[in-house]
Amino acid sequence: MKRDTLLIALMILASAANADTVAELNESELKAIDANNDGFLSKDEFNAFSDYAFQEMDEDKNGSLGLEEAKPFLDIKQFQSVDRNGDSFISRAEYKAQMSADFEAADKDGNGQLD
Repeated sequence: MKRDTLLIALMILASAANADTVAELNESELKAIDANNDGFLSKDEFNAFSDYAFQEMDEDKNGSLGLEEAKPFLDIKQFQSVDRNGDSFISRAEYKAQMSADFEAADKDGNGQLD
C-alpha cells in the first residue's frame, strides 16, 4: 500500500509540466485518495493525500526531499522543475506549491474538486 500511495503522489508531482494528468487518475487511484468516497477529489482530500505522501517520501524526516529520495519517482528534469530555488532539495513549501499549482490547473471549472 505504501508503495502504491507514493506512486500515485509522484505520478501527480511528476506531472509538474502537465497538470492534466491529475484529472486523469484511474478509478482505483481516485478511490485511494477520495476519503469520503463521493467520486470526487476535493482540494482538502488532495492536500491531505499530498501531505501524507510527502511524509512517506521524506525518508530521513528532515523536512525536504533530496534527489536520492525522489529518484525512484522523478527524473532529474522533473526534480529541478519542482526545486524552485535550485538548492538540490525539494522543500515542503516547494512541494506544496507544485501540488497546489497542479490541482488548480487540473480543476478546469474552478469548483474546487476533480472528478
